[in-house]
Amino acid sequence: MRNMHLTEGDYRKVVVRILGPLREVEERGVMEISVESDMSLLDVLKRLPERLRERVLVNGDIAPDILVLVNNAELSCFESPKNIRVGVEDIREIVLIPVIHGG
Repeated sequence: MRNMHLTEGDYRKVVVRILGPLREVEERGVMEISVESDMSLLDVLKRLPERLRERVLVNGDIAPDILVLVNNAELSCFESPKNIRVGVEDIREIVLIPVIHGG
């Protein structure tokens, strides 16, 4: 699937890629989510399918074991996910990667 960033009025389509064990929760490896241009990254993630959303978001924030890439940059390169706006940051693609670690 090609990387898409479409503008339809005040709406855009953001590509979301799901990697690793998250595919057990959501079989589709790639999906598009329609978003308004003034939404935050957290607002976008709230539009994920329910089972995936419950795994990615915990208490209204990104789960600590989920790595989020925005346009190929790791989320820690940015401000708080609540402050990243779709229109301002021009989000085209979000990649969700579970962090796997052992003790």
